[in-house]
Amino acid sequence: MSDEGLLIGAAVGSGIAAQTAEIGGADLLLAVNAGRMRNMGAPSIASMLPCHSATAMTDAFAAREILPRVSIPVLLGINCWDVEADPGPVIERISEQGFAGAVNFPNSALMPRAMRQLLDRAGRGARCEIDMLARVQAAGHVALFYCGTKNHARAAAEAGIDMILLNFGWNAGGSIGHARRASIEEVGLIARDYAALIRRIHPRTRILLEGGPVVSAEDLGHVASIASLDGYVGGSTLDRMPYEESVTNRIAGYRQAGLRRISLTRRQEKILRWGARTGLIGRSKPMIACLEHLEALSGKARSIAVTVEEGTPLGPVLSALDPAGRHAPQVDAAGDSGTQVSRRLFGRDDAEGYAGGLLTAPGGETVVLRDIHRSLPSLQRRLARSLSNGALVTSRRRRRMRVTARILFVFERVADEPALPSDLHPDLKGYLSGWVVRIPPLRQRIEDLPAVMAAVAAKAGLTDDDLPSLSAGAMQRLRRHAWPGNEAELERVIGRLAARNSEYNVSVTEVDGLLDAEEVGENNAERSSELERRQIVEALWRNDFHRGRTAEALHVSRKTLYNKMARLGLND
Repeated sequence: MSDEGLLIGAAVGSGIAAQTAEIGGADLLLAVNAGRMRNMGAPSIASMLPCHSATAMTDAFAAREILPRVSIPVLLGINCWDVEADPGPVIERISEQGFAGAVNFPNSALMPRAMRQLLDRAGRGARCEIDMLARVQAAGHVALFYCGTKNHARAAAEAGIDMILLNFGWNAGGSIGHARRASIEEVGLIARDYAALIRRIHPRTRILLEGGPVVSAEDLGHVASIASLDGYVGGSTLDRMPYEESVTNRIAGYRQAGLRRISLTRRQEKILRWGARTGLIGRSKPMIACLEHLEALSGKARSIAVTVEEGTPLGPVLSALDPAGRHAPQVDAAGDSGTQVSRRLFGRDDAEGYAGGLLTAPGGETVVLRDIHRSLPSLQRRLARSLSNGALVTSRRRRRMRVTARILFVFERVADEPALPSDLHPDLKGYLSGWVVRIPPLRQRIEDLPAVMAAVAAKAGLTDDDLPSLSAGAMQRLRRHAWPGNEAELERVIGRLAARNSEYNVSVTEVDGLLDAEEVGENNAERSSELERRQIVEALWRNDFHRGRTAEALHVSRKTLYNKMARLGLND
C-alpha cells in the first residue's frame, strides 16, 4: 500500500487493464464484473442487469488473467445476491486462489432506493454484504465495502469494516458515461458528512471515494480539499475513458500524419500571401478559389455582392476588395428606415435644395450596403437602374448625376440558401448576377482550422503559452464540428480555452463542453434552469419522490425545495 498521498485503487476487468494500472502506480486492484462489461463495450451499469452470472464472470477472469500478471493486492468482487453466496466457500476461494481480500460488487449501493429495500427484506441487501465482508476481514483478509447511504456507512463502521468506499453512482463523462447528477461541491460536502460519522464510530477506518462527477485529478483534489479522504478508486475513469481518449488520439494522429500539404502554383502562393496580408487565412481549395475570385475583383470600380454566413468576419473581405474597405461608410437596410436608406444613398432633392448622397459623392468611395433586399422594391429598382446606367436622376429637379461610388452589397445567408435573396428586386438581382463572391464558411475549409485558430488567438493577443495544448483527438473533434457560428464561434471557444489552466492538455471529452457552453444572458439562464430542473427530478426519483428526503439530499430546506419546484413547473 502507498505510504504517502492517497491510496489509489483500480476496478478492472482484464489482464491488460490490471497490468497497466500497476505500471501506473495503483496500490490495489478490484476484480469486478463491471470492469469486464466495460471491456466488452458495455456501460458499467450493465453489470447490474440479469444478463449473466456475476460470480461466474468475475471468477473466470480474476484468477486466470489478473492474479498471474500483477504483484499488488487484488480484491475479488463478491456477489452477495447469489443464493450460493456463503461466507465459508467465499473465504476459502479467496485464500486458495491468492486474492488479498474481497469487495461487495455488484452491490445494493448502486440500486434505486425501492430495489435496495426489496433486497434488504429478502436478506440479500447491504446488511448481507456487510456481514460477508466482516467475515472476510475476520479471516485475515482485506475487506472493502461499497457504501451508498448514510445508514450503510453507519452499519459498516459499527461492524468494524476497515475500508469503506463512498460511491456516488456511475461515472459521468466519456462516450457512454452517465449524465452528471451532482456537483463536485455537493459530493465533497456529502463525503465530509459521511466520513465524520464513520470516524466517530470506527476511527481506524480508511475512507475512499468513487464515481459520480469525480472524473479528473482536479475533481478529486477539489473533493479532497473539502472532505478528509484516504484514497480513490477509479473504474471507468481508469480504463474506459483513458482507452477512448488514447485510441482516439492515436487514430487522429495517424490520420493527420497522412495529410499531405497541397502542392500550389507560384501564382497561388502569391495569392495566399496577398490574402494573409488582408487577414484571410487558409490553404484549402475553397479558400484558394475564394481568394482568386477576390483578387480578380480587387480595386475594380464595378459594384459587386458578397455573401457570408453568420459569424464570418467581413473586415478582411472588405480589405481584400478595397484597401480602404474596412473604413468605408456602411448602410444597413435592415436596421435603418427606408427614408434613411434613400437619403444616404440618393441624397435629398426637395424645396430646400439638393444635397448629394453616397452614390454621387466626389472621390468615388466604396460604400458597404447590407441587406438591401429588406428595403422597398421601388428603392431597390431605382438603385439598380442608377448603377446600370451609371447615373442617378434626382427625384424633384430631374437632374442627371454621375454615379461615382462602388457599392459592395453584403448579404448574410445560411447554409444551402441561394447566394442572392429570393426577395431581392429582379432588376437588382439581374445587375448583380455573375458578380457575387461567396465566402466559404469554416466547415467547408476545415483543414484551415489550425491556422485560423492561431490567427484568432494572435488577434486576441494570446501566445502559445496562454492556451492549453489540444490532443490530436481533441483537434479531430473540433474538425468534425459543424461551426454554425464560424469564426465568431471559434473566437468564443478560444476565449474558453484561454480561461483554462494551460498546464493541462485538452482531452476529447472536454471539447464538447467548450463547444456547448452558452453565452451569457437569456440562453444561459434557460440552460441553468434546465440543469436545476433535471437535478431536482433526478433527486426526487432517487428518493422515491419523497420531498423531505429529496430536500435533505439536495442540502436545502423543504420550503426552498417547494419554491424551486413551483418556479420550475414541477408541482403539476
